[in-house]
Amino acid sequence: MKLRKSAPCRARTALLVVALIPWSGVVRSHAGESAGHGKRLAFLSTSGEGQPPGEIPPPPPDVRDFDGRWMFTSAGCKHTGSLVAIIRSGRIIVRGGSGQVEPDGTLHSVGAGGGMTLTAEGHLSGGTGSGTFDRSDGCTGTWIAIKRRR
Repeated sequence: MKLRKSAPCRARTALLVVALIPWSGVVRSHAGESAGHGKRLAFLSTSGEGQPPGEIPPPPPDVRDFDGRWMFTSAGCKHTGSLVAIIRSGRIIVRGGSGQVEPDGTLHSVGAGGGMTLTAEGHLSGGTGSGTFDRSDGCTGTWIAIKRRR
């Protein structure tokens, strides 16, 4: 006994298929007929948008790429110097402060000490970085960072 789908059921199925097409990768229609049916659709995945077949795109940046011990050195204001910070899963852990590193390396940090507050921003790439900071006493300076090898 063959079951027939009702018209509303066929319409829901068609809408589901149409809704899934953008997520399925490349859609190609084949000119060949299959047992009296219309054109067949083949869903093929691609290696990445805009990538030639067979070429694997580089992985997206990951905040864990920056994990480790970093030496930050600042200059441009009195009472500046160097300090060690730990970066773990995008979070900056440093005495008297904290911060965040985005997957693209953008860094934002805040801290306090010696009766002053500080905000810093900049960029990390690979094992180095640089940026600027502003202190609550009005002084503005620069910083550089080097990832320490174990």
